[in-house]
Amino acid sequence: MPRLIAVPPLFQRLAEEIDGWLELSCPDKALERLQPMLDDPAARQAALYLRVRALVLQAQYDAALRDVAALRQSSMDPDWLDLTEAWCEKRVGNLPAAIACMQNLLARNQRSGIGHFNLGCYLALAGRLQEALDEVTVACGIDEEFRALAHGERDLDALVGDPRFQALLQPRPLA
Repeated sequence: MPRLIAVPPLFQRLAEEIDGWLELSCPDKALERLQPMLDDPAARQAALYLRVRALVLQAQYDAALRDVAALRQSSMDPDWLDLTEAWCEKRVGNLPAAIACMQNLLARNQRSGIGHFNLGCYLALAGRLQEALDEVTVACGIDEEFRALAHGERDLDALVGDPRFQALLQPRPLA
């Protein structure tokens, strides 16, 4: 669990168990155990975080978005919230909202490789190809691993025919 989420000692073991079920991709088992944490105001933020993760695994993106909105009133990591909200917004077909989330993240942290990469993906899906290529290029400049990720990323299919994108996919020679 992110370090910014406080889990009361009474619920520490339960939170670890729920987190374990999520790591095993068993969101139904996680959701079955969440109610005691949801009912306790001191544990609610951690419970909402865990529930978001479970709902995303179950492809219940609208429900996850409601919990993300509730977490925005807390001390939850805003980068995680923006990434998660964008992920869900894309999957419910709201590309403008997904793009806005990544723009918010990048306004706070211009060195976020995942922020630039995801923004590039969402822009490509929205048909804004030059902007998409620019963002993916920045992501690859921040972290070389994004070159490999771009190879199989279906969201970037609209860029495949662009020679600049093809050049970007080539590994950079070692100096």
